[in-house]
Amino acid sequence: MVRKIALEYNVCMIEQLREHLRREPFQPFRIVTTSGPGFDVLTPEEVAIAETYLFYCYPRSDRSATVRLTQIVALESMPTAA
Repeated sequence: MVRKIALEYNVCMIEQLREHLRREPFQPFRIVTTSGPGFDVLTPEEVAIAETYLFYCYPRSDRSATVRLTQIVALESMPTAA
């Protein structure tokens, strides 16, 4: 039962992430996680979505992070530059 709920959550979160990444024009957003600071997505190229993980590449850096989709608790819109 718990696995079924987790799978349904993954599908829902993946769809929400894809919607944010496909927006035209793109609007930056923040990925909020259960384990501390979130990730600011300034361009769609910073994120890759796998079945159970999200891969995030920090802007202007060689650093990256791997986040389980079940650790994502919210997606927040960020103000766009004027």
